[in-house]
Amino acid sequence: MSFKHRLLGSCVLIALPFAAAPALADDESAAELQARLDALKERLAALENDQRATVERVAPAQAVTGGVFPGSWKLPGSDTSISFSGFVKADSFFTFNAPSTAIGDSFVLSNIPIKGSAANSQGGDFRMHSRQSRIRFETRTPTDWGNLVTRIEGDFFGAVGNQRVSNGDAFRIRQAYGVLGPVLAGQTQSTFMDEDTFAENVDNFGPSGDTNVRQTQIRYTYEIEPNMFLDGSLENPETAIQSSSGAGVTGNMNGSAVDQMPDVIARWRYKASWGAVNVSGVARYFNYSQGNSANDSTFGGGFHGGATIKTWGKDVLKGTFNYGPGIGRYIRDAAAGNTDTYVTCANGGNAIMTAGCGADLQVVTMMGGWAAYQHWWADNIRSNVTYGWFHSDVPTGQLGAGANGFNRNLQNAAVNLIWNPVSKVAIGLEYMYGWRYLAKAAAPNGQMEGNASRLQLGMQYFF
Repeated sequence: MSFKHRLLGSCVLIALPFAAAPALADDESAAELQARLDALKERLAALENDQRATVERVAPAQAVTGGVFPGSWKLPGSDTSISFSGFVKADSFFTFNAPSTAIGDSFVLSNIPIKGSAANSQGGDFRMHSRQSRIRFETRTPTDWGNLVTRIEGDFFGAVGNQRVSNGDAFRIRQAYGVLGPVLAGQTQSTFMDEDTFAENVDNFGPSGDTNVRQTQIRYTYEIEPNMFLDGSLENPETAIQSSSGAGVTGNMNGSAVDQMPDVIARWRYKASWGAVNVSGVARYFNYSQGNSANDSTFGGGFHGGATIKTWGKDVLKGTFNYGPGIGRYIRDAAAGNTDTYVTCANGGNAIMTAGCGADLQVVTMMGGWAAYQHWWADNIRSNVTYGWFHSDVPTGQLGAGANGFNRNLQNAAVNLIWNPVSKVAIGLEYMYGWRYLAKAAAPNGQMEGNASRLQLGMQYFF
């Protein structure tokens, strides 16, 4: 019972004898009773003011209170809820058949050295880093148009620091966007990506053939029905163009790529008790210009399909498939070691860009995908088995030496064991194997393939 209620009860008890007494015989007695009641009311008001002042001293207007979403708090003096979260992760790994300086701190398949190369002959090495550690700020602010959501997130996979001194790896922005109602604007995962189907790997790169692009975009989301959504977006374009090499031309024509239109993406996604389905498509416009009459343009794009299916218990089967002429950088492996388009001479000769050659811009068809199975051994122990592949129809006949180093086929497999000893800690051990096959010889003795493997321990602490 509150103080106010106790005080009112006391007043009632005091007044009861008067209420039960016979009616007063004269106006003077009634006036005296009224005066006593007025005095009690004044005393009650004074006590309420004292109580209010005490509460204000305990919880002033600028006090920090709980926010409207999990893990958040209210910014003092505002309706904005904010959270600060992320994780610290330490990765330790031994790379077999090649040094990590060649492949990278992520197991990038397109960096696997080809047999006979100097890096392939150096053998494996050991490396430790904390570059995947991540920090994230998120807010919610009520408005007349609904909640305003913002997120800023980054990690330390920017430039590699000096390992001899302080390992000062550079911070980089991963996501920076705002959402008001159905409209998102800013940098986040591309709408072409699958938000519900992803492989759980200890390594940061993930399986071959996967989609992984973060870029600035304007996205509109329409909820068709509960758990079914349709997304449409305009996203930042970036084109890679290749030509044949020779006569002083390196083959890289990216400087002549003029992006004139955003990439247009549509996606349908659905979640259910049995899992999730994602289908998306991207349309792209490519433009090549040397600043003179040697100009050309073309269209390209691609398709993505993905599904997550719950099997029994907590086990899950997952998979994706990506295909398209000009899908380019939307497939992780293609972005790292292939090209979206290529340019040749309009008259049929190689694109050495000599006078009168003209330009004929064409797209490169690529495809890829992965499949994974997640099995739970216990409530806090699970394993993931993943296989991924990538293929590119590299036009070696048209590019000649310009195709050197481009990947025709990539494959990888990984198996891991992940343990959560407590709710905010994940410890994972993963073995991964990768195989790379080039479109054209780029190493001595005509060798076109290479392989490598890695054993990695990841220790992750969330906050």
